[in-house]
This record gives sequence, C-alpha cells and structure tokens, in this order.
Amino acid sequence: MKAETDPVTEDEWLIRIVHFDKFTGRVPPVSPNAFEPRVKGEHADTTGLSLFREACLRTPEQALDVIAPDKRTLKGLVRVPMTLLLDLRLTARPEPIELVPGHVVIPELNSADYAANKAGFVTPKLRLAEVASENVVFRPSSS
Repeated sequence: MKAETDPVTEDEWLIRIVHFDKFTGRVPPVSPNAFEPRVKGEHADTTGLSLFREACLRTPEQALDVIAPDKRTLKGLVRVPMTLLLDLRLTARPEPIELVPGHVVIPELNSADYAANKAGFVTPKLRLAEVASENVVFRPSSS
C-alpha cells in the first residue's frame, strides 16, 4: 500500500463512490452525472470531485467507510485510471480526511466552475463515465 502522502502517480487507479441512481440501463451504464460536482448542500464539491486512491486502500470497499453503514447498499464503486485524468488535462490533489486514507479531489471539476460553465464539463463527464462503466468494482445491492 502507498502512503497517502506519496505523490499521485500516473500508474494509479482512483475509486469513485457512485449512488444507485447513477447506474442506468443505458450506454454508458454509469451516468456521466456520476462525475458531476455537487453544487448545493453540506457536501458541495467546492474543492473538487471526490475520489480515493486505490493504492492507499486495503480493498476498494474501504472507500465506503465514509458512508453511513445503513446507506452503503445504495452505493456502488467504479475505478478510473489516473492516465485518463491526465489525458483530460485533469489532476488529482490529495485532500486527506480522517475516515479513509487516500482521499483526493479533482480540483478542475469543482462546484463553482460547474455552476458557471456546465457545457465545459460535458466531455470530461462523458469520458469518465465511459471508462468507469468498463471498470465497475460493484453495483449497489439495493435501490
């Protein structure tokens, strides 16, 4: 396992927690909206979209430790490679949290920029969703 203080490298995979309603019957099966910054509420993505470095986790499922146990069945996990972020000119910046190691944000995908220019987010959201759809760790068990 890597230490979360180690630099994020291009060979890493990132884990995104995805709510059940972002898994669709369409193509791609993971909705591009799974990569849309939250603009409202207590958990707005002001510093960027939240993910976890797989290399810092015991298992991908450890990322779910940030979710209340009674809500975990509503969540799925997907993987995206750091190389995709680099191809999209995105970065992953460490933003440690207490509950789970390896927390990072994609600062370019933040709530303020999204609110100001939703059209500019269409391509990165779609590409992230396409690749995530090919790398589903598991789907939610209930909806």
